[in-house]
Amino acid sequence: MTTPVFGDARLNNETPYIAGLRGIVAAYDAFIVDLWGVVYEEQRLCFGVFNALSQLSDEGKKVVFLSNAPCRCADMIKTLERMGVKRYLYHGVLTSGEIVYHEMRRRIDPFFANLGRKCFHLGPENCWQPFADLGYVPVPNIDEADFIFVTGTFGTQDTLEKYEPFFKVCLSRRLPMVCACPDSFFLKDGVPCMAAGALAAQYQKIGGSVFWRGKPDPSVFNYCVEGLEADRSRIAVIGDCVQTDILGANLAGLDALFVAGGVHAKDLGVSRGQQPDADRVRSLLSQNECVAKAVLPAFIW
Repeated sequence: MTTPVFGDARLNNETPYIAGLRGIVAAYDAFIVDLWGVVYEEQRLCFGVFNALSQLSDEGKKVVFLSNAPCRCADMIKTLERMGVKRYLYHGVLTSGEIVYHEMRRRIDPFFANLGRKCFHLGPENCWQPFADLGYVPVPNIDEADFIFVTGTFGTQDTLEKYEPFFKVCLSRRLPMVCACPDSFFLKDGVPCMAAGALAAQYQKIGGSVFWRGKPDPSVFNYCVEGLEADRSRIAVIGDCVQTDILGANLAGLDALFVAGGVHAKDLGVSRGQQPDADRVRSLLSQNECVAKAVLPAFIW
């Protein structure tokens, strides 16, 4: 089988390297695009993003943003607007927070049907606000809680070890956990920080019951596909995290375009815009049992 080549530069025998979206845009009608680390970081658009979105719009390509952020879609749209990403530049937005919100509201899933109303919120205080109108009561003491609701962590110095005593108490009470952000880590000023997903994974590892909804769950990619109304073979996922974006695309049967200059930049020894070493990319993808159709330095045209 002949390996497809996009543009002029081949990264290795399996995964071509392309300098920008221009080298691959003709192969697709629509794109599912990650946000943090690809489109923006720290409330700032990444270099070249506005131009890339404008060019995709001019080419008639649809873009849906898919994020593991623990917020509502309406709030994410406002965030994008503040950064200059106008609504005409993309087709839609879906966040893990939005999906969890509706699961908690409907209470149809057996996990939620049996959930009590008192929750212990684990995360920054402002992350509870999007869920405050659902009728759940946040309690200050874990002994009063019916379940744990995790949305985030607390700064660059947070560690899993810090939560071990807390998790032991939760497990002794058999408290279920709802995770509104499946990401294990994110970049803050270039420094990897532990995210809510790492806490949920650890709790599940020691025997806790956890509800997740977000990347890499293929169902969230399928929601996006339905909204795009395009042939699956003509839709590509663009993301910088192999454990969520790339793996999730693989599980959903979609092509994955890996942005090397994002959350794994340090692992690959590059900064945004630089071409990574082929062996490092191959090793990173292999370790996480996923494949990419092509590698991009950043979300640039």
